[in-house]
Amino acid sequence: MSEQDIIPPSPQHRDEEVVQHVLREVGTGRPLHEVMQDTYVVDRLDEGSHDRVLDHPEVTEAVGAEIIAEMRRLLDN
Repeated sequence: MSEQDIIPPSPQHRDEEVVQHVLREVGTGRPLHEVMQDTYVVDRLDEGSHDRVLDHPEVTEAVGAEIIAEMRRLLDN
């Protein structure tokens, strides 16, 4: 058993994994609101993490600030 098997990933590491997933899926043409509902995303993020992922520079660049604002509105409901 390695140290990696024992220590859970940090919140920052989980956020980065989700960012990469979001970028990959949005890059295939999937809508951001759909990607943010993926089990992969939901299982890895708490409520505060959504904002960190949506504010990530690569995500903002990929989907645009307008879409980020709409996603926040939908997540708050």
